[in-house]
Amino acid sequence: MTQIKQKKLPITDQYHLRSTPSSFVPRSVAFLAFGISFLLPNLVFSGAFFFNTLHLMKWVTALSPLALLGAAAGYKTLRRGAHESGFRIDAFALLWLLLLLYITLQPLWTPLRSPETFYREWFFFASLWMVYVLSTLLADRTMVRALLWGALAGAALSVLFAELQVRGMSAPYPFILPTPGHYIANTGQQNMFATWMAISGLGGALLFFSSGGLRGRSLFTSILVFVLLTVVFHGLVASTSRSGILSLAVGFVVLSLFFLRNEGREALPRILLIILLFALVMSVNVSLNKATGEALSSKLEDVVQQPLSFAKRDSIWATSWTMFANDPWRGVGLGQYKWHYMEAQKDMILRWPHFRWLFTQWAHNEFLQWMAEAGIVGAALMFLLWIWWGYSVLYALANKVRLSYEAMWGSALVSLFFVNALWTRPFHRVENVLWLALAFAATNREVLRPSALAPFSERFEKALRALGGVICATSLLGLVFLGNGVYGDRLLRLAEDGVSKGGNMTAVKELYSRAYASPMVRDDAEKQIGYFSVRLGEIVKNPELIAEGLNILIGYFEKMPHVEELNFLTDWAFKINKEDLKQFLDSFVRHPQSPHPFLNEASTEPENGSHDKN
Repeated sequence: MTQIKQKKLPITDQYHLRSTPSSFVPRSVAFLAFGISFLLPNLVFSGAFFFNTLHLMKWVTALSPLALLGAAAGYKTLRRGAHESGFRIDAFALLWLLLLLYITLQPLWTPLRSPETFYREWFFFASLWMVYVLSTLLADRTMVRALLWGALAGAALSVLFAELQVRGMSAPYPFILPTPGHYIANTGQQNMFATWMAISGLGGALLFFSSGGLRGRSLFTSILVFVLLTVVFHGLVASTSRSGILSLAVGFVVLSLFFLRNEGREALPRILLIILLFALVMSVNVSLNKATGEALSSKLEDVVQQPLSFAKRDSIWATSWTMFANDPWRGVGLGQYKWHYMEAQKDMILRWPHFRWLFTQWAHNEFLQWMAEAGIVGAALMFLLWIWWGYSVLYALANKVRLSYEAMWGSALVSLFFVNALWTRPFHRVENVLWLALAFAATNREVLRPSALAPFSERFEKALRALGGVICATSLLGLVFLGNGVYGDRLLRLAEDGVSKGGNMTAVKELYSRAYASPMVRDDAEKQIGYFSVRLGEIVKNPELIAEGLNILIGYFEKMPHVEELNFLTDWAFKINKEDLKQFLDSFVRHPQSPHPFLNEASTEPENGSHDKN
């Protein structure tokens, strides 16, 4: 009998034959969940209805739909098995899962100062792993394209919000963050606004590259993308964020290299058109907007005159390295960086007295922060993920592997995030880092070698079925944790409103006590109870109540030192003339070998303009 010889397919085609989208849920439901989680968080904020006026609703919007999707996927896998459900994970996800397991066990040998922060960060990190797995299974070409179009349109809308803000015209619109004079839209922070512009701008460049020509519908598509890109590029330039502009440039270079590999010289006109558009937008911005021109010139001048300050990050990075060096094997624990910063800064000044005191809650370098929190083992696992991805992409580029447009975009976006993470904190903003998980998925399913895919056989069936059960249970637990946190946050807002409006103090205290019972917001509740007790004691002239509140705040500060409590307790130490408290707090205020007074520079952060309340 004559055998039919099969044609050997390229790696990408092999993948697409293997990986038809899984049917954990109806396709329309998956589209809806991904659309809400990826497109809306940068456009929403919590508002005055909640205590956390910025982030809370971003977390709910970004994580809830995907958690429901994960629960459905996990349940179907647990009930019917991996083979029937189509559930699988690649080796990249397995290594990522090992890293997740490591940080889960880390509290066994690293005491946590703030369990609440650890819980929040853990669910956040676990959610990213789940998003990666779901994206490899569900985010096909059509869905990725739809998300890129939605991001481009959403970013253009964010630019409109920012233009109204900076002109002081946003007050009539309750859906715009009330920060007149700041160009941040609903992102809450200048660098994160720029990151959102860079993400959507890179997606727009991919859409323009793949629009298919300049005739008929393709011409209309190209013009529409070009118009939206003009708006987004304007927003990025107007943000004056160096990290945003630099990261977009790097991502665009990677995208262009792959596009040239795919299309040859025919790709050059489209690449040059995007470069020309950005140059034109920047020129017009600088020419017509004096403030933008001066800000960009000032930042460029700072880079030239003080290159070793790394945009005023030198002391922060030195402190981060000191934190890592003080306990390199154990690390300080997931989410605990901010609560060890002040003490690490004291040690840093001993080693480098010429650096200034500078308060921050972030390393402004995600890799340094991860080293400090996870220690050598956790850092090695995380770096291995990045090295593996980088090697796979370089191999594909060097060997002229023809990737899909989506994999080209994914490779470029991961590069963008890598550069951005060297300067800011994109990994700690869920509305942006979800795109990194999607980009890893879009890239890895084409550039990872076939042998890197997890074997799909009977001996792995039980393990994958059990993993599905864990995913389902963790997703549901995360939803309960988040829902309870929303309830606790609302109680804190009601209590705060009660204090400001002179309501019944007994009722206010009860609200704080109920909020304290919520694991997600217990640290916020503890702090507010301390402030409430001190201020109530002042009103009713009860020294015991004041002392109770101060003791709560001192205990809170010892666990989670923050400049707000440092200033408040320092004032009270002088009021009550308590020498031991003065000496304790003074060790955070000024180091004997440093001429720099800490309090004068408190809360200074590079490229601020932030509306982050918590």
